[in-house]
Amino acid sequence: MKSLFTRKTILTLFLTILFALSTATLSAECAPKRIGISQFETNNFYVALPGGGSYDIGLGATDMLTTELSKNKNFEIIERNQIRSVLKEQAFELSGAVDPSSATKMGQLLGLKYLVYGKIISAGAEDKSTELMGVRVNKLSVKVQIAVRMIDTTTGVVVWADQVEGKVEKNGIKVERIGGTKTAVTASVYDEALQKAIVQIANHISQQSPTEGTIVKIIGKKIFLDIGAEQSVQPGQTFKVYREGEAITNAAGQIIGVDKTDICTIKIIQVDGNMSTAEIVDKKPQPIQQGDKVHSI
Repeated sequence: MKSLFTRKTILTLFLTILFALSTATLSAECAPKRIGISQFETNNFYVALPGGGSYDIGLGATDMLTTELSKNKNFEIIERNQIRSVLKEQAFELSGAVDPSSATKMGQLLGLKYLVYGKIISAGAEDKSTELMGVRVNKLSVKVQIAVRMIDTTTGVVVWADQVEGKVEKNGIKVERIGGTKTAVTASVYDEALQKAIVQIANHISQQSPTEGTIVKIIGKKIFLDIGAEQSVQPGQTFKVYREGEAITNAAGQIIGVDKTDICTIKIIQVDGNMSTAEIVDKKPQPIQQGDKVHSI
């Protein structure tokens, strides 16, 4: 009797530990990834403004990106002030551009998964005007270009790097003897162009950590997912539906992945707190079923 009781106790303890480990692993996978945004490098890049004065085009770029990425709840954003404070406390010396080696060290100190580094590489304005029958049209075009890299601090690998451009065009009209408006190059116009570039960067970064969910219900043409506004899902967003198959193991018998089959593409039509509703957008989709997985694209 005592032996049976002991075996039951050991089995119960084993199952409890296994459940705890599984829960911890799942929590770690679902937890937001910590991402640090370093101060954008500008090399004292200033642009001249009409009427005198100049404007630091890189001023606020880091804060803009922080604001945009904060909308994605898959990330926990570590702001530049926090980064600077920890590095100063640890007497970490950082000069010039961030490279994979320094990014790895910073990631260890700050507990980051990713580090984003950007550099303003060009900015300028072009002012053109045309006149026809006493009407003068003034066209202002402002461009800002940013080079950006996203580094996985656990491996030092650059997972994404690109050069993006933000462009703003504005028009002004003046009629002879009546007057009108002339569009001027101002700091706010540069900020508008900068914001457009930052939005592109934020979208690319978000794609490196896609939102994932599961189909929990299908009613007619409506597909219900277990992810919603709390996971930053938005109406109009598209997801790929896929089905998991057999587990893939290595020579030692360890599971290293799972076979996945793409089924179709769906679009979000309604979003609630922790749920969203979607519809299929493919013309000839394969049949879907409850339990199929989805990831943002």
